[in-house]
Amino acid sequence: MRRLLAPLLLLLPLLATPAHAAVPPPTGRSDLRSFTGLGTWVDGYDFARELTRSPSVTARTVGFMAQRGVKTIYLQGAKQSAKTPNAMLSRDRVGQILLAAHARGIRVVGWYLPTFDSPAADWAHLDAMMQFKVNGQHFDAIGLDIEDKDVPVATRNARLVDLTRRARARTWLPIAAIVLPPVLTEIVHPGYWGGPFPWAALKPAYDVWIPMGYYTAYTKWPRWRNAATSTTEDIRRIREHLQARVPVAYAGGLAGSSSATDYQRFTSAARGEGALGVSAYDYATTPGWAWSHLQAGATAR
Repeated sequence: MRRLLAPLLLLLPLLATPAHAAVPPPTGRSDLRSFTGLGTWVDGYDFARELTRSPSVTARTVGFMAQRGVKTIYLQGAKQSAKTPNAMLSRDRVGQILLAAHARGIRVVGWYLPTFDSPAADWAHLDAMMQFKVNGQHFDAIGLDIEDKDVPVATRNARLVDLTRRARARTWLPIAAIVLPPVLTEIVHPGYWGGPFPWAALKPAYDVWIPMGYYTAYTKWPRWRNAATSTTEDIRRIREHLQARVPVAYAGGLAGSSSATDYQRFTSAARGEGALGVSAYDYATTPGWAWSHLQAGATAR
């Protein structure tokens, strides 16, 4: 997820995006409990045998998460790369983490970062996650991490809308749009996405919106380095784009680079905007002292 932060300053002007057809809305009433309270993030480099020989997250780790007040684990279920040819990352380990979480009343949101270079591959990974079951149990929700921009913007947007449409038609699970923060794409680096983002076309399909707080990357922009200011602006702009008070869960800045003040500010601002839950990226890099701030910020209302 945040591993794409490195090329932040490598901006290339791209063509504007044509309009896209709207995505069909979800059917039935969405269960948003998977996004409430304190969340934490786990990517493939933390647990998958394809990507690491020393996993920092295992089924046993879930017990420590529970002790720290975690209510939701955002778990990367698949990855598109030469090192990860299978539809899912280490299915046995995903299953072990899922079962351990459910045994403790923790929900699991399986997320995937589409690269848009191969629609067939993106769909195979995403579909495998949506269909995944272990001992009759499945992910509680699905998230699309929408930030890869190697493919030209017009093609990327079109494939994103199509992938979203197929996912919405395929599953009854709640689906979250994990999106780049508007403070980044519209203020700090206008045009970072390369053209207009298809907010309106995507709006009907997603149950929850999760902006990725990049405040830890804004060291050259003091106003937006303030975690409260950038968090508030991100949430407000997303709702302006979607012309509705959509459900939001806020993912704060890089956990290992955030200060106690950052944790207090971003969680307070998220609560002030009515966010369902808060999290920081990721579990493996969250300092031990930070959990009390995150837990307090997630539970105070």
